[in-house]
Amino acid sequence: MNNKKTELTTSLKSTAVLVTNQFQCERLIQAGRTVADISKTDLIVLNVQSNEYPANPEAIQYLFNVSTQNDALMNVMYAEDTFKTIVQYIKDNKTAYVVTGMPQTKNSILHRIWKKFSHVTFFTVDEKGNLHEVTDKTVYQKPASC
Repeated sequence: MNNKKTELTTSLKSTAVLVTNQFQCERLIQAGRTVADISKTDLIVLNVQSNEYPANPEAIQYLFNVSTQNDALMNVMYAEDTFKTIVQYIKDNKTAYVVTGMPQTKNSILHRIWKKFSHVTFFTVDEKGNLHEVTDKTVYQKPASC
């Protein structure tokens, strides 16, 4: 009997990992798996593609493979308004936890997303793969890819 999870359960909560189309995002998905296991939530990996960055099909395939290895459902969405798309996705999927990389600028979209939700717990993942809960949603932290 194959017990491997192939689709999301009907739970009301999920953990979402926001990734870009880069190869360095594996640590985010692995950290998201940890959060999902601890919180007993479904793990979803989300990549929103826009014209801001060139498409990288090899990186998307790599992230899909890493998502599969970590028992996560991966979604790739195409939208011009990345912020609006992510916000709607968090709402639609009853997301309880969101895992991201570190904001790279003071004007990062992440700061806007953090401020939008008071009921969602946000985590960043540093370059070493360590999880950090976002407790001050105005804090600027130095770059890590993803």
